[in-house]
Amino acid sequence: MESEKELIVVIETGSWVVSGAAGQKRPDGTLEVVAYASEPSGEFIRNGVVRNIDRTAQCLTNIINMLEGDLKKYSINKIYVGIGGYTLHTVPTKVERGFEEDTHVTTEIIESMIVEQEECIDNDKKTVIEVIPQEYKVDNLVTGDPVGYNCRHIVGEYINLIARFSIMNNLAKAFEMAKLEDTDNLVTPLRLAEAILTPTERNLGCTLVDIGADCTTVSIYKGGRLRFLSVIPLGDRLITADLATLGIGEEEAERIKQTIGLTTTYSDEATYRVESGNDIKLKNISMVIRARMQEILVNVSNQVMLSGYSDDKLSSGYIFTGGALEIPNAETYIRNQKVKVFPSIRIATLNENVRWTAAKRPSISKQLVIAALIAAGEDNCVSINHDAPLEIDYTNSELKTGNLFDEDGESAQDERDRRNAQRQAEKAQRQAEARAIQLKKAAEKASKQKGESWIKKMRRMRDKLTDMINEN
Repeated sequence: MESEKELIVVIETGSWVVSGAAGQKRPDGTLEVVAYASEPSGEFIRNGVVRNIDRTAQCLTNIINMLEGDLKKYSINKIYVGIGGYTLHTVPTKVERGFEEDTHVTTEIIESMIVEQEECIDNDKKTVIEVIPQEYKVDNLVTGDPVGYNCRHIVGEYINLIARFSIMNNLAKAFEMAKLEDTDNLVTPLRLAEAILTPTERNLGCTLVDIGADCTTVSIYKGGRLRFLSVIPLGDRLITADLATLGIGEEEAERIKQTIGLTTTYSDEATYRVESGNDIKLKNISMVIRARMQEILVNVSNQVMLSGYSDDKLSSGYIFTGGALEIPNAETYIRNQKVKVFPSIRIATLNENVRWTAAKRPSISKQLVIAALIAAGEDNCVSINHDAPLEIDYTNSELKTGNLFDEDGESAQDERDRRNAQRQAEKAQRQAEARAIQLKKAAEKASKQKGESWIKKMRRMRDKLTDMINEN
């Protein structure tokens, strides 16, 4: 019997396209992406926000069908979903506990403090996606792991990644409608940071800037932990829209952006003839592109200032990624900025341990995101499709033919029906066994993390809101 591969399947609901991929972690430490599919998100997803639930659900179903088509004999049973969106941001909180006598700090005490601080934020407008403990002050000692200490006073500081409830609820409904309920959430900016940033950069302090199509995400790390995250609703797709105001079609404007880019050496006489027949000065085109990029970078600088972290605290500088970095001369343009907060920068590149063997290959920035999400996955998401048709070589001279009836008088059709029923019963049993294993793993994982998936959280919050409405 053929051995079953363990594949991790991910879907990322980006602001420009919805992408899905399947990959495996190989024994030699490399990560191989074996299948990739994507569909334009059009108007039903903007800034990472689901606007049309029905069309998003159909898009998700299409992505899964395309991936299963590439995987051939494998069926997808589970997916990991990368989440982001312009409402994603961090909120700091603090919880204090006092004791009448020296008290041994246990895991239960720390978990109850995390729940307490989350309840201060979790309301009908916001939902906590992930809680990131910062430091604990145990009496006069500051530590990252307070369990095991004795104290009379403990203070816990936390960073909460939160998003607007309505937005996450729309995404959850789309996955439910697409019959993709058994999902785990992966916060894309966090997983991207794990894949791109080095331990030294995270410890000494750095800023990760992801300039996407509709959004720019600014993440600040210090002491090995996320300290601040904000999403700016500005991206490189605005450059395309700006170019369109010069009398250029949107598709042509996108091509011009990717061709002319951020070059600044054009003379006043140089022109570009667009498809409409008009001549536009190359200098004016370049100026439009540079103006919007300048606005994005200034907003990045402002977010760093608002975070309270300055360059002397972030000695590893800035790490840039995203689709905007693929605009010609983008790196040179950023390096030449006179903005004070860009003293040193690094452009993220695809790790050499990532192998892309899928038939379709997206941009480098999208490959970075997909590889980061697959690397963060843990559980196998596929199973062998035992109902796949068997290919028969009819030119084989040794191929044997059978009789219409067997010795017991059973016809070939009756035999096929009987075997088909037997296969269906075996399939149902396998699915039940696989489901039982998944439920067991989920229970173990939930017990270990003491948390709940984002879809279950959405359901719980919806039920809570419904109860409140009924009571009133």
